[in-house]
Amino acid sequence: MSTVDRIALADLTALCAQALVQAGAAPDVARLVGGAIARAEAEGNTVCGLHYLTIFCAHLRAGKVNRDAAPRLVQTGPAALCVDADHGFAQPAFALGLPALIAAARETGIAGLGIQQSYNALALSHPVAEIAAGGLIGLGVAHSPASVALPGVPQRIFGTNPIAFAVPGSDGPLLIVDQSTSAVTKTEVAQRRSAGQPLEPGWAQDRDGQPTLDAAAALEGAILPNGGRKGGYISLLVEILAAALTGATPSIQAPSLGGMDGGPPGLGQFFIAIDPARFGAGTGFGAAAAALAATMTAHPGQRLPGARRRETLTRAQASGVAVDAALLSRVRDLL
Repeated sequence: MSTVDRIALADLTALCAQALVQAGAAPDVARLVGGAIARAEAEGNTVCGLHYLTIFCAHLRAGKVNRDAAPRLVQTGPAALCVDADHGFAQPAFALGLPALIAAARETGIAGLGIQQSYNALALSHPVAEIAAGGLIGLGVAHSPASVALPGVPQRIFGTNPIAFAVPGSDGPLLIVDQSTSAVTKTEVAQRRSAGQPLEPGWAQDRDGQPTLDAAAALEGAILPNGGRKGGYISLLVEILAAALTGATPSIQAPSLGGMDGGPPGLGQFFIAIDPARFGAGTGFGAAAAALAATMTAHPGQRLPGARRRETLTRAQASGVAVDAALLSRVRDLL
């Protein structure tokens, strides 16, 4: 049975940043990326956490991530912005583009930010929460290398293509939704394979398009969209916004985020920021959103989306992040 260690969030962040610097990242970039990894782990979002640190370090050394990337921001209209991430990490592109997006949305009522030549977005909840913390509704989508097929179709067409949104409240984000449009993430399937555990029904199919509970067969075949074909069409929407609209590499052409094959993945992300006071509800939006939230949580055991991660993060900030001891040891071996 695996054991769990606890480490202060600040120490885990510093450890991640140090490992990235050791692999060739600039210190300011390493702080942003290491912070995103450590925060996801502290929130209990392990599929976006420490699992990726060894991969990110390997990709830095192999050139799948440009260690000398210089993201560039261009405002193509009053409410339209683009960031070329220069094949570097996504987090520096977010740090450059999101403040400009928020400012544009406050000025115009609604604004969009496209990011191209990017890398793994990690937890999309983080950038949309930043938008909501600025008093705006935030929507974000990201695509990834193809691992998802429509039911019964052998060809992988989409990535796990997450979508996230956050709604502002009186003292920060009222709620945050962050979910893949696939039935499960590829990371979860890989973790099930490593643990020798079966998959859940409806998660995946084999290379012939037949349903499977075998994780190895699923990795050779394809993950399924959440909600069958209807969910697949949401994946299609994400692909259009994150890849086609931004000019990023399509999922079917993007090299793996987990392996060493191919060069930089050249992925895309797209964000929309909306000022709720500028549309029909006006200043009544906050009360309407709060009433909806109260209705959702009126029943026993119900909580707002994002609440569990916030609670987990708060506990981690107070008493340390719970990390699998073997995983933490592998992270320390990177130094």
